[in-house]
Amino acid sequence: MLRSVLLPFILLLLLQGCGPKPDVAGDSPIAEFAGKWVLINYWAEWCVPCIKEIPELNALQQDHADTIKVLGVNFDRVAGQQLQTLAQQMGIGFLQLEQDPGDALRLSRPSALPATYLFNPSGELAAVLVGPQTTDSLLSRIQRLQQSTPADAR
Repeated sequence: MLRSVLLPFILLLLLQGCGPKPDVAGDSPIAEFAGKWVLINYWAEWCVPCIKEIPELNALQQDHADTIKVLGVNFDRVAGQQLQTLAQQMGIGFLQLEQDPGDALRLSRPSALPATYLFNPSGELAAVLVGPQTTDSLLSRIQRLQQSTPADAR
């Protein structure tokens, strides 16, 4: 089911002949990270818990880049150069998505921030986390999900 949702994005990337920009991606690149845990984090510059969470997400991305990909979505739909500037000002070191992937991935828009959607290496939604997360809490959640998932289903 997720493949049928992601196929248009893959085709679009192939037709455009380019991948995501280093700091800001135009469409949800979740398919590019098959085999990794993907976190899609919704944040806003006015959200104090979001600001406190940014260093944790930066550390998670930096220390676990081989198994985890952190992607950011600005809740207020800031885009383009404004998004790049804002992300830089806030010290965000993980990839920002230009477009909210919620509709394409059939995710409900978060009603509270920060909100993190956690996808397993097969691209399936594994958890929705509301409130600020730490590197340890995220790694612990991933570990619990790995233990509860049969190896042949991963």
